[in-house]
This record gives sequence, structure tokens and C-alpha cells, in this order.
Amino acid sequence: MEIDFSRYDCIHCKSRDCSILKNCNYETLQTLSTFKICGVLKEGEALFVKGDEIKGVYFIKEGFIKIESMSRGNRPLILRVVGKGSILGSRINLNEKHKHHTFSAVAGSEVAYCYVPNIVFKNIVARSSVLRQEILDKSIEELQFAEMKAVNLAIKNVRENLAEALLMLAEVYQYEGEYQSFKINFQRQDIADMIGTTKEQVSKILKDFEKEGLIKCKAKKFQYLNVKGLLALSTGTNYDEIANSAV
Repeated sequence: MEIDFSRYDCIHCKSRDCSILKNCNYETLQTLSTFKICGVLKEGEALFVKGDEIKGVYFIKEGFIKIESMSRGNRPLILRVVGKGSILGSRINLNEKHKHHTFSAVAGSEVAYCYVPNIVFKNIVARSSVLRQEILDKSIEELQFAEMKAVNLAIKNVRENLAEALLMLAEVYQYEGEYQSFKINFQRQDIADMIGTTKEQVSKILKDFEKEGLIKCKAKKFQYLNVKGLLALSTGTNYDEIANSAV
């Protein structure tokens, strides 16, 4: 990935429209542009690991990050996947009690990011009610997602959880339209780590999904996702109800 960061500022950044900065004013964006530090990660490199001191916030410009923790059996568990426009560390920065990261952030592909040190970011947030509200709204969304995932892993079967995981990946890769293909950097084991199962089980169910017309995939490339069908499966909703609600 070759990106000339010197050509970009937060005001003209294409990632801003899908981030918490979308409604910020010129002064806020200009200050962020002045003090941000930019970098690139290779696939598999860690942005930070659990236990690291929290020193600032990270804005994801390109690529995607796997948010990981370890289960009781010392097995990696992918809590969620974030992509272009996402921010890491903003919620923690509003709470002085948290000094260290409680999860790891690992590049699932080549990742371009911008970093803003704590002291700068806190001053910017203090002066921007818009950014402060965006952070609070995002924090609530993340907490709700974590709660929902914990419930789903407990009450849903593997097929339902896999359907939900595919929908999440489709969102990260910005899949639009029934015939727009996209290639993921995920291994079957990564998907298994998202839903607490084995890669063999994931492979088997993906084949079943193909037979049922829910997906078309070859290796890591998805040629087609039946979004409505996967949503119906993941939520236990009648397919016709979802189809009608979209009309």
C-alpha cells in the first residue's frame, strides 16, 4: 500500500464521511490535521496489544483491523472487525480510569491509519461539543454491539452466527448490490474465531449456504451475498417479512 499522507488532511479525507469526524467544523479538522501522525501496518502487525498503555486514538483510513481478545482456553476470539472510517481509543480517552488497552488490534490487511496523541485529542474534544457527542453515540453503539454479540453467541446456533458474521464482513468491505463481488483477507479460521467454532464447521456451513443460494464464493472471494436471506437467517425472521419491509 503506497499512500502519500502529505497530500491528505482531515478536511478533504475521503474516509471522513464515514467516521465520527463527518460533522466536525473546520477548526476541529484543521487542528487534527496539524497534530496527527500517519502510518501503515502490514497484514498481521498489531496496532496495539492488550495491556499496552493508552497513548492516543487511531483513525483507520484504509484496510481493516481485527479486534481480538483471548478466551479462557487461551484461544483468540475476534470481538469485531472495523474498517475505513473507524476510530479506536476514543471511548477510553473519555474515562481517566482506563490506562491500558483491554483488547488487541491486529491488521487483517494492509492498513493506513492516522494517530492523534491523548493530550491533543482530549483538548480537541473539550472544545468540540459535536465531536464529544459523536464519541458518546459511538460508545453506546459499541457497547450495544458487545452486549448483543455475547447474547447471540449464547442463544444462536452456528448457522445463525455465521450468517451474522458474513453480514458484518459485508459491511466492513462496503458490499453493495447483489452482484458486486468482494475479496476478503479473512481465513476460515478467522471467521471461526469470530463465532466460537472450528474452521471445518465454517467450511461445511459455507458450502450449505451456497447450495441454499445464500452466497456464491470461491476461496476468499464472494461473488454474491443474499443479504436479505442471511439477515432472515441471522435474526430468525421470515424472509418474506424482511423482503416486504425493504420495499
